[in-house]
Amino acid sequence: MGIFWTLFKSNLSKRVRDGFAVGYNIIFPFILIIILGALLKGSYNKIITSYQYYTLVTVPFCILYSIITAAYAGKDEACSNTAARILAAPVKKIEIVLSKLLSCVVVFALCNIIVLLSCSLILRVPIWGKLIPVIILLTAETFFSCGLGLLIGFGMKNFVVVKNIINIPICLFAIMGGSFYPVGSLNRGWQAVFYLSPLTWINKSIFRYLYDVKQRDTVHSMFIITAVFLVLGLIISAAAIIWFKKEEYLNGYLPGYQK
Repeated sequence: MGIFWTLFKSNLSKRVRDGFAVGYNIIFPFILIIILGALLKGSYNKIITSYQYYTLVTVPFCILYSIITAAYAGKDEACSNTAARILAAPVKKIEIVLSKLLSCVVVFALCNIIVLLSCSLILRVPIWGKLIPVIILLTAETFFSCGLGLLIGFGMKNFVVVKNIINIPICLFAIMGGSFYPVGSLNRGWQAVFYLSPLTWINKSIFRYLYDVKQRDTVHSMFIITAVFLVLGLIISAAAIIWFKKEEYLNGYLPGYQK
């Protein structure tokens, strides 16, 4: 347990000081919200403004995109030439994976909360008084995304290729989930297809919870979605531990990401 906490604190410190992680999880969402909100300012009404809409859909999208950030986090030790020393120590692979996973979840979740609260204050998103279920849902999504990212970073041989390929479904899920433009007015056939995106479920549940008067039903659906993400996160995290490869943990050659 002592080794685990040492690794956890080390990884936590790296994530806090990592401009790559902070940029993608704080700066990028802010920029996206401001740009999309300004471009589509005239397309919304007084009930919900464009800035409020993009606050609520951009945060889940950026959380899903943190799969890439977490995958790179799995390469920290290899890039800094400390992976061999860690493997030489009496440390288990479960301690390596879980210390990395929890540090990513803590820092990324805090970044998401900062973005959500800041935009809610500035852009007047009606989230106060209903904050806890939304944060729990987004943290569950963060757990899932970090687990999947570390599975790629620790267990995939062609890391860079897999990382580039996974960008495609993430962007497709964002389009299908209304992260760039509302898709609720499409016909039922297209709506059925768009429900294949996890962002569709997350975004709709958040909007219904904040704006629908049927609170009991919406809270129930939010907790179901939260539970699904937690279960998937546990399964993927277990897979990351099982498929942990020492040769990939030691492989620090990442084109375009040299420290």
